[in-house]
Amino acid sequence: MVSAMAGVRPRVILAADHRARGVFTVERYADLVGALRAALPHADGLLATVQPLADLVGDGSLAGKDTYLSINRTGLAGTPFELDDRLVASVGRAAADGCTGIKHMTRIDRSDPVTADALELLGRVLEEARSLGLDALIEPLGWVAGAIDRTTGGIVEAAVIAHDMGAPLLKVPVPADVVPGPARVDAVHRIVESVGAPVLFLGGPRRAGDRAALLGEVADAMAGGAAGLAIGRAIYQDPDPAAMCALAADLVHGRRPADEVLAATRE
Repeated sequence: MVSAMAGVRPRVILAADHRARGVFTVERYADLVGALRAALPHADGLLATVQPLADLVGDGSLAGKDTYLSINRTGLAGTPFELDDRLVASVGRAAADGCTGIKHMTRIDRSDPVTADALELLGRVLEEARSLGLDALIEPLGWVAGAIDRTTGGIVEAAVIAHDMGAPLLKVPVPADVVPGPARVDAVHRIVESVGAPVLFLGGPRRAGDRAALLGEVADAMAGGAAGLAIGRAIYQDPDPAAMCALAADLVHGRRPADEVLAATRE
């Protein structure tokens, strides 16, 4: 299948903003930074909160790569105020620090009035990014009963809302309500074709001992027209972050056929 965004450069963007939301992925900070540093030669950029981004820029690991400052992190995971996700950094700071852009997450819960404030904040962030000439990587998530809505319809709805407000680049989940293979490819294609902007698909948590499942998702996403990945834990929590990132990048950049990459994970 061919995406409406077929001319867009495919990218692997590492995501390292989980810990600031209370998702404690790697306890020792040096281990986190070390894993990211190992994977970055195989990636096209990084989205992160203030400190990891500053440290990796400072040591030269991000030279020539895309950099996205993650700016809203007050909605700590598992708290009563999880949907109240306000700014902890600014678009202006991202511009002053020389970042490519900002990353902003908006959760859409039709049963919670705080969603109206979240959408208003998204609109302001998009206006600020546009005025300062920065890219805006937006992660719109449907939210149902305290969890991400990973159905194809839920993902489409959230993506369309953010896109039509002006989001130039989207990050969304791989649909979980369809079986892997052609049905999942079709679901991804539906999501991609519902908007007129590039869509990156997120990776979610690392699946212990099963690289093939994650890479199967990547292969289906790319076949459905994805513009690439925005992926974190599945890379930097892997025992060999560099090798895992290289496998994902092979699929995203089409350097090797999907069946060859998936076969390599089983060897």
